[in-house]
Amino acid sequence: MPDSSSESDLEARAQRHHYRSLTPEEYEGLNHFRADWADIAAEADNRFFILGSFAEDNVDRVNQLKDHINQETGDDAVAYRMDDFLPDTDLVLHPILKFKLIADDSHHILGVCEHDQGGALIEHGLLIESRSYIDKTHILKRTYPPEREKEQYSWMQTFGVFEIFEYYDQLYEWETVPEYEQQIEDLVEDLL
Repeated sequence: MPDSSSESDLEARAQRHHYRSLTPEEYEGLNHFRADWADIAAEADNRFFILGSFAEDNVDRVNQLKDHINQETGDDAVAYRMDDFLPDTDLVLHPILKFKLIADDSHHILGVCEHDQGGALIEHGLLIESRSYIDKTHILKRTYPPEREKEQYSWMQTFGVFEIFEYYDQLYEWETVPEYEQQIEDLVEDLL
């Protein structure tokens, strides 16, 4: 995948994704994002965008996936979360714009899904909006007994998002932590 974060291309994509002109503050945020991205993009030829809940009970699994890629793959890959960009600054990019810019230039998008809370539905909607995102996305979905499954996931996830990724053999289900650990090992090995 070519590096599509050149100054003019990044600005053009930001305009296209944002549906309006960027403010001067957003241009400043975009310039800082470009610098953050250049550091990450230079690290590896396989870039993994990690998605999932940052809730206290779930963030450990998101971080475990990120850490597995960064520690177990050597120089072959680098993994990051959306909050790794512009972390220590007052500058911001609109979250959907930031999501799309990161997703555009990532080779793989891996989502850990345990429920429909927080931004999960928005992220899932963005993932299925573009065929290019679908092609590079794999979902690690936690399963529950049938009576709890309906409580954890919305009908949009169950009958839309999960079905799409299952159809393309990009849905990986797990119930226990050891199953999750095995799934991430197998998935990352398959993708590299």
